[in-house]
Amino acid sequence: MAVESKSNQKSRKSFAQFRELNVLVAFLLLFVFFYSQSPQVFLKPANLAVIMRFIACFGMLSIGEVLIIITGGIDLSVGSLTALTGVLVATLMLKGFAGIPPIGMIPAIIIVLCIGTLFGLWHGFFVTKMRIPPFIITLGTWLIAKGLAALITRGYPIVYPSESPFLVLGQGSFLGIPISFIILVIFASIVSIILNRMRLGYRIYAVGGNAEASRLSGVNVDRVKFFCYATSGFMAATTGILLASRLGQGTPTVGSAYELWAIAGAVIGGTSLLGGEGTILGAILGAAIVGTMQNGMVLLNVSSYLQDVVLGAVLVIAVVYDTLRRLRK
Repeated sequence: MAVESKSNQKSRKSFAQFRELNVLVAFLLLFVFFYSQSPQVFLKPANLAVIMRFIACFGMLSIGEVLIIITGGIDLSVGSLTALTGVLVATLMLKGFAGIPPIGMIPAIIIVLCIGTLFGLWHGFFVTKMRIPPFIITLGTWLIAKGLAALITRGYPIVYPSESPFLVLGQGSFLGIPISFIILVIFASIVSIILNRMRLGYRIYAVGGNAEASRLSGVNVDRVKFFCYATSGFMAATTGILLASRLGQGTPTVGSAYELWAIAGAVIGGTSLLGGEGTILGAILGAAIVGTMQNGMVLLNVSSYLQDVVLGAVLVIAVVYDTLRRLRK
């Protein structure tokens, strides 16, 4: 059993190295392409900061998606949860809620992070205990969260005053690096350590490879899935808070199609939609490609409709590549 475990770890390591190298090369080529198309703007510090904030947003959502997809699931709710949590943190800080007066920044952030985690646990319950397909329950939450965000705000954004210290999280920087990007690096490092150095990480891969075999080997499959869905909800809430800070408002319209960008980042980074394979570094590189693509297309004045076409095409290519790779194996 120990020999098999070491073999699996070695296989995952070599897979990660190979796929991440390919993704890194693709990112560098994309970076060079957009620089060649807009050399006066693309490498300016202000634009690089914009790209890093894009990467922070899609990267944090991709971290949650990677964990769930490795176990053979999917989370379609993260875009709407981003909107809802951004609205909630603004409401708690500026307006109060259900007769309760406004509260401070730290308590509001903690409450919203807990709400995001509870949504993840909600998904975990239905997937593990009720045997509801992840696609269905997370799609339902996507609709619920979208409706709640609009209901709370009545469709209007909740705007922060320009002097609010909350804005530092999304708009501030440290040594030229956006704070949101630093937060991404911290979370990515923690989850990567869990996946690669802790028993829980090995169990996540095992559940994705063969859930029934893992159960027979003594792995608490339900607990593993609960962790993955809860983490995805937490990351969506973190993204919602940072976006509200970055935009200076909690708005119900933010986060549209973010779940697709997050899934695209995970798949482009080498996470297999069939489960059992994926790395956090790959997901961050995938999110970097997605963020660079979005920024570059904006600089080139590409239509938002065409941007969706490009995203869909890239996602299809990544899935087809993964399928062909599996067939070759």
